[in-house]
Amino acid sequence: MDDKTLNLMGLARRAGKLLIGSDAVCGSVKKKKTKLVLLTSDAAPAHVRKLAGLGYEGTTLHLPYTMKQVGEAVGKYACIFALEDEGFSAAVEKTSK
Repeated sequence: MDDKTLNLMGLARRAGKLLIGSDAVCGSVKKKKTKLVLLTSDAAPAHVRKLAGLGYEGTTLHLPYTMKQVGEAVGKYACIFALEDEGFSAAVEKTSK
């Protein structure tokens, strides 16, 4: 799969900067460290409601990829991801436009 967004997510994962799964993302949101939340195309609407319930007002990107596609790129299957790193967040936002 040759896509810049997925490549950046994979790089962020290898660098230890990509948070994967609801527990990790919600923990980051509660600590107010989250710069960017990424949701797969098949993510449940409950994830968005949960983020809103935690008071997250930051950027949320709805990716055009399924959980399977993102999982193959980053090496772990989930439908919600987050970045706390400003550099990776800015790069992913730029490539997703």
